[in-house]
Amino acid sequence: MTSGLVAGLMALGSGTASAAPGDQATLSQRYTCKFPIINNDPISITINADMPTSMNVGESVPEYAVVADTLVSARAAQGLGVMGAVTLEGKATADVVVTLPGGDGTLPIKVPNTVEKTPIPNPAAAFNVKATGKSPGGLLTWDKPGTAKFDVVSLKLHNMIARDSSGAPVQLPPFGDEFEATCTLDAGQPTLLQTMEIVGGTDPDPDPDPGSSSAKQNLNTKVTPKQDSGQLTMAQAGDTVALSPVEEGAGGSSTGSLQQVTVTDARNGATGWSLTGKVTDFTGSAGTIGADKLGWTPSCDTAAGSASTCVPGTQGTVGTAGATLASAPDAAQTGGKFTVGAGLALDVPATAAAGDYAAVLTLTLT
Repeated sequence: MTSGLVAGLMALGSGTASAAPGDQATLSQRYTCKFPIINNDPISITINADMPTSMNVGESVPEYAVVADTLVSARAAQGLGVMGAVTLEGKATADVVVTLPGGDGTLPIKVPNTVEKTPIPNPAAAFNVKATGKSPGGLLTWDKPGTAKFDVVSLKLHNMIARDSSGAPVQLPPFGDEFEATCTLDAGQPTLLQTMEIVGGTDPDPDPDPGSSSAKQNLNTKVTPKQDSGQLTMAQAGDTVALSPVEEGAGGSSTGSLQQVTVTDARNGATGWSLTGKVTDFTGSAGTIGADKLGWTPSCDTAAGSASTCVPGTQGTVGTAGATLASAPDAAQTGGKFTVGAGLALDVPATAAAGDYAAVLTLTLT
């Protein structure tokens, strides 16, 4: 199991926007999936999501309801029927690429869906399967105007169960009770689910205090620190941290190092500063690992010639409530440059299912 700190899109958050009536995003695609027994076989899928066509700068992206209707071939129905299967259910995870506005690059996300229990027709015939889900969210806030795009680029079926008339799982070689199928998008198929215009409207902090700076270190997110003279600012070496893998069933510590953060205090005053952090739960298609399972061991170095001295925070849990990463006290004269880091350790329970887990660590400098 890999505990990768990868950005998820859109957990439910405050100050979010919702889709206006008529803002229905629709995409139809054809995939070729590698199924047990019958090998490669086509499916056709239509995705519908309640997504707006515009949002404001400063708004957080909420979760969106997703409904997917998939047409499965008669050949697949026949192959399942031969093995004694009468119903089909499971999970499907879509890979979505978000193009950020203002030329800020792209953000890959995974959107899990539940495949509803569906009767398999007998005699064999093509049949429709419905899947529903919600995009994970609250982790993305638009920080500049422009055009955002949401492209669905791949699909994987997993934890799929074909059941017989008694309700027992049917064994489909080479799998056991559950099977999976990797699906490849057919050449020339469209991928664009929605285009969203981000306009310069509701900015939660239109006139930021020159004595503070705020940024998000996403264990995969975008940070745009202010670097103007006379301000308290921060910058970081990167925005992604990949924690070490932990074997399923064994549990243990998944470790890594926070991307280095550089704090610069050029205010030439008597006020100190504090750098705090808080983290979301680690989520993925396989389940959730609580935010209280992430701990850190902070470190802080003060550059020569600095008026202030940096003090590392206390080793312990980060959690959703947050903790102090580093600080410098008030004094008659403050200022300077400071390098902040931390060792990270996620206590992965032995009960955690195999899969990728994602979280966002938000750093705030005041």
